[in-house]
Amino acid sequence: MSRELRILILDDVPTDAELMKDELTESGLIFISRLASSRKSFLDALEEFIPEIILSDYSMPSFDGLSALKIAMERCPDVPFIFVSGAIGEEMAIELLKKGATDYILKDRLSRLGPAVSRALSEVEERTERKRMEDVLKESEVRYRTIFENTGTATIIIDEDTTIILANRQFERLSGFSRSQIEGKTSWTDFVLEDDLPGANILKRPWGKNFKMSEDGYEFRITNRQGDVRNVLVNIAEIPSTERTVMSLLDISKLKNAEEKILASNEMLRSLTSELVMTEERERRRIAVDLHDNIGQTLALTKIKLESLISHTSNNGLKKPLLEIGDMINQSIQQARSLMTDLSPSVLYELGFTEAIYWLCEQIQAKHCLRIVLTSDSKIRGIDEEIQLLLFRATRELLMNVIKHACAKEAHVTLKKSGNNVQITIKDDGIGFDISGTSIVAKLTGGFGLFSIQERLRYLGGLFEIETEKGFGTSITLLAPRKKKNKRRAIKNEYQSTSRR
Repeated sequence: MSRELRILILDDVPTDAELMKDELTESGLIFISRLASSRKSFLDALEEFIPEIILSDYSMPSFDGLSALKIAMERCPDVPFIFVSGAIGEEMAIELLKKGATDYILKDRLSRLGPAVSRALSEVEERTERKRMEDVLKESEVRYRTIFENTGTATIIIDEDTTIILANRQFERLSGFSRSQIEGKTSWTDFVLEDDLPGANILKRPWGKNFKMSEDGYEFRITNRQGDVRNVLVNIAEIPSTERTVMSLLDISKLKNAEEKILASNEMLRSLTSELVMTEERERRRIAVDLHDNIGQTLALTKIKLESLISHTSNNGLKKPLLEIGDMINQSIQQARSLMTDLSPSVLYELGFTEAIYWLCEQIQAKHCLRIVLTSDSKIRGIDEEIQLLLFRATRELLMNVIKHACAKEAHVTLKKSGNNVQITIKDDGIGFDISGTSIVAKLTGGFGLFSIQERLRYLGGLFEIETEKGFGTSITLLAPRKKKNKRRAIKNEYQSTSRR
């Protein structure tokens, strides 16, 4: 740590306290300490010294470590509490951990003290960050609910089988039914006039390979609870990584300025989809952190205890199976780390966008035997989190498309700044394809994997460009502002100007 750490030492033997301080200094920690040896001096130190970590002996003549732990759990539960004792058995140590102790160190093994303190402080930082992320997630969910309830149009979220999962107040008014009568109990097609059902069934997921989403929406007639027929304009957008769809139903029977309302509805849907994606990403990150804190830490502690047991085992008949158990624990640790990476690659948060793209290319190249050549400007900074996530996942999906469909031996990824924008170009030496008369996105993906990316880029003021020809490979360019904006025309002009240069 770059600042002084406040360490409270509870011990009735000053020489033992000095040995602890020497060991902590040797491990590179910068700290100030305060020694307490009685209940009163311990309580005074908690009040006045405000420690950031507590090191306590277990057995003392006038005051015991268990009582100190109970007091600390009541007054400062977030402060790590480590027992440093020479008179503590394995069963008692486990019991103390269950009661809230962070760790325990034997006084004849003080070399473990420095790493234990550093690990405890890291866990505190991770808990603080997790709490911050949870607060952000809650705030995001509130914003999502606010947007969902106040889009100005009847909006529903439907499952793959067209069941309505969520409905807002405007849809209640449009249908004449309450949410308790709608959610989880009806299909949105239950409200469509019978003659219009064939057209409505086209919108059921999964969508066919040749299906092209209409940018102008779809018109249907629906009936409400009173039997009134209303003309509605339906717009849909998939929720990425789920089987659910956001659908807005704009009553156009009484609207004089339908075009303006449609544009506003589309913009709001893109905003809602974007918010949902960020909520999902934060949830992925939270789950990955929970995996690390719970399963990962438990496995690590189990490994430490097993290694200690092996080192004290002289029975050759036991040593082999214990080592095999150790190998299985190591495999579980690796599998947990792999799962955490798949859920939310920490490199994107820890090292930054450029390094994350390098890491992604290395991972794909190692796993799929596709040679990837990456060139980039010097470190690109100042990219909003949402745009980083979009470009990172888009790059991964495009490279996987090269592997699945292009029959390519080599791909080139170029990452550079373009004015106030960031530009990624992915070019392969594969078979290419004929895009005439076919949806480009559907041709590339056979579905809607990139449809969401294209829509989100458009919403953020970005571009999605493809150049391809049969037998001559494919080049795809993603261009996005480093800061969120919605002025697509300005960015397009800047991109074309840059291309001419």
